[in-house]
Amino acid sequence: MTYFDGFGAPVSHNNQHDIDEFHRAAVLMLGYAPDPVAIIREVLERSPDFIMARCFLAGMYLVASNKERQKDLAAQYHLLAPLFDKANERERGHIKAIKLWIDGDFYAASQAYADILFDHPRDLCALQFGHQTDFLLGHVSSTRDRPARVMSHWSEADPEYSYILGMQAFGMEEAGHYQQAEARALQCVSLNPKDTWGVHALAHCYEMQGKTKNGISFMQDCEDKWANNNYLSIHNRWHLSLYWIENCEFETALQMHDQYMAVSPQSEMMDMHDSAALLWRLHLDGVDVGERWVPAANNYENYLDQAYMPFNDMHAMMSMVATGRDQQADKLVAALEDNLDGSTASSDIIKLAGLPIVKGIRAFGRADYETAKTLLANARHNAHMIGGSIAQRDVINLTLLEAAIRSGDQSMANGLLAERTLMKPSSPLSDMFGARANAAVAD
Repeated sequence: MTYFDGFGAPVSHNNQHDIDEFHRAAVLMLGYAPDPVAIIREVLERSPDFIMARCFLAGMYLVASNKERQKDLAAQYHLLAPLFDKANERERGHIKAIKLWIDGDFYAASQAYADILFDHPRDLCALQFGHQTDFLLGHVSSTRDRPARVMSHWSEADPEYSYILGMQAFGMEEAGHYQQAEARALQCVSLNPKDTWGVHALAHCYEMQGKTKNGISFMQDCEDKWANNNYLSIHNRWHLSLYWIENCEFETALQMHDQYMAVSPQSEMMDMHDSAALLWRLHLDGVDVGERWVPAANNYENYLDQAYMPFNDMHAMMSMVATGRDQQADKLVAALEDNLDGSTASSDIIKLAGLPIVKGIRAFGRADYETAKTLLANARHNAHMIGGSIAQRDVINLTLLEAAIRSGDQSMANGLLAERTLMKPSSPLSDMFGARANAAVAD
């Protein structure tokens, strides 16, 4: 007898209560709600050979951007490998993806998750883990295409359908299909107003199209749906803050930071990134953020030698230069340089994008704007390789723009501002930068 999880994908396990608990944890994961890992650990304590549950736990470690979690991933693979012959085809696909990631072949691991969906389109765990690897790797076309692969096997009759729509909306937005993405995101949140990834996707759509008024109205009107106890609440606050920054309402954005994004010693890395990214933008905008950098910088000091995800290193460097920690900045650059010639995907990403971007931010912090311009201009179109979203990586363009203004390079500043008006023809923020560029030349 073949057993199936609550999504309709086969499992080799035969305890229905365990399978139901696995499904409960997976739904929590899709909604970015706490705490799916705790549920799965309880399941594995009583059923350590529940292969798909262990694949789930490994997947949660795999998509964590913190290198420290890779030790936990390796430990789970060590327990999974002896079970490979007992696994079904779907589960073997997960085990394959896990092994590839451990080996540093990130792109092949992402594809392994995608391959599962050909024969098992009801495997929302493979879809979600693959979607997150797309995010970590900046795989735009895959972010768009992966959910499309399974869409015809689901419908509004399925309670989890909104989660697929939210992933599809985000992927289409990242690929530049803004109007279609917006429609898909609106469909998602109309079906499930608490789908925080769908809310996140719609926030991106409004941000990329310069629909600031729409974004503020939407986020505020449904705040009670997305701002509660979930892992995306801080990040969605960050998106709301971007609208205030676009309107040059910097004090409101700073208040949002202080109320929701202030870093503590217990902060997760992605929450640290939201704080650092917002503070750096405000710094570029001429706002004195005072000592707000210190808690983030203190936390980032624990991760300077990872050389794992350059997206992390970019934000860490912001905090190092903002707090004048030159020795720590040296340590971060040295760690990246030491990993340039490795055989893993990390080394390729560091070489082509991560290191020049991190060094460019450091040069900016030292007021060496010519070096900052050279490094950031040459690397910014490879920046997708460091992962994150277009909205998150826009900080690179903003830093380059400010470097051009501070160095008196009006031609570069005007060219970069012209790029920004392509999708945002009416932007108080762009107008402010333009006025500063003209003033710099006049001086």
